[in-house]
Amino acid sequence: MENRATTAILGAGITGLSIAHSLTNSAQSCHVFERSDRVGGAIQSTLENGYLAEDGPNSLLLKDTRVAELFDQIGLNGTKIQDTRPDAHNRFIVNQGTPCQLPTSPLRMLRSPLFGLSGLLRIAKEPFISRYKSKHEESFANFVRRRLGNNMLENGAAPFVSGIYAGDPESLSIRHAFPRLWAIENNHRSILMGALAMRKTKHAPPHRLSPTRTISFHSGLSELPQALARNLPQNTLKLNTKISAIEPCDGGWQISWTDLRGEQKSAHYQKLVITTPHHAISTLPLPHEIIQQLAPVAAIEAPPVTSLVLGFKRQQVAHPLNGFGMLIKSSENSPLLGVLFSSSMFEGRAPEGHVTLTCMMGGTHHPEYAENSDQIVLAELNKLLGITAAPTFRHRTHWQHAIPQYNLGYQKVLNALSLCEKSHAGLHFAGSYRGGISVTDCIINGLTLGKHLSKR
Repeated sequence: MENRATTAILGAGITGLSIAHSLTNSAQSCHVFERSDRVGGAIQSTLENGYLAEDGPNSLLLKDTRVAELFDQIGLNGTKIQDTRPDAHNRFIVNQGTPCQLPTSPLRMLRSPLFGLSGLLRIAKEPFISRYKSKHEESFANFVRRRLGNNMLENGAAPFVSGIYAGDPESLSIRHAFPRLWAIENNHRSILMGALAMRKTKHAPPHRLSPTRTISFHSGLSELPQALARNLPQNTLKLNTKISAIEPCDGGWQISWTDLRGEQKSAHYQKLVITTPHHAISTLPLPHEIIQQLAPVAAIEAPPVTSLVLGFKRQQVAHPLNGFGMLIKSSENSPLLGVLFSSSMFEGRAPEGHVTLTCMMGGTHHPEYAENSDQIVLAELNKLLGITAAPTFRHRTHWQHAIPQYNLGYQKVLNALSLCEKSHAGLHFAGSYRGGISVTDCIINGLTLGKHLSKR
């Protein structure tokens, strides 16, 4: 039998680590089980020959005081935080084979080949559009098309959805995938009027941090889960473990596992939190009844996505790379979803005189593109950015189940999770498939759940 702890957490990704941090801050004991030999889940950074590559997320949006407080608690404050470079506020959309800078003002929108006068006039009608009245759930695409017009959907909103979800705007639920937009329409009728009303209000939303910052860390985002792990009490983390049994027992949960040395161990916990990826839950040795209840969770679509990080000599790239990156419209029929200008986003992503590009491919529309060869990617980079030379650095990461899609009908997923938790005392589920896919969402959801569990 293992030393006792109150809570068992399955998965040492950013959600599981945030829950563990919140519990230990409240003097609650927990064990975090992780099958691999490292923490962080998809948040992994690789430093090689002066190049820094991210396997998963490339940045974090610091917009919540709870996240800022967490950074203070684990020693990631002050100079350890890395803000984006000044040019990183620029975004590009590929239009007719050319990266076009996304306009930041009505005048620039008027001159932009992306929108023009007709697009601007259609956007100006938005305050006069009524709320959605149908009983059927609305997709993101229909929401944007209805409120802002098809021009905005095709040339602005849809490419950004590809960048965030690698998904299909026609399938994603506006209510669940973009709950803030959905709430603005429901509370203020108009997006533009709602934005103005929120700027005028004297009462800022709770925990809002202003100004919002897009950040990373000097050694990459993996500094975050590593810092969380270092700050946990000794023997909290159990890496290289394989769970062999999960059984309800005495109002709690009996967990059995095999450790790195092949030793079989077991312990009883009052609470069990499962933070493993949604597609892996069915592989856990859970009671058959729970697996059946979670069928809607297992059915969540999560398309394959590949990240290919390439380094080049600066003089070998014709484009100035003066921005965050470029997203590509579906009408361009490109083998890429988009390209992040990684070394333009943050300092230290490439050696002096070199640049780093992160090429994203795959997704819901073209999952087969996740298998693109380097030659296909280089040909597209030559076409879009004027790169003719061979790369000086290469780092490829493939995610077979990359990003959970909050598609139409997603409420069934939430209902299944709630029902399962209510019918099994002490059982909880958390992860990017619930409450938001971003790193920030996962942190906040983890901290909130940990605080809730510490009070029970």
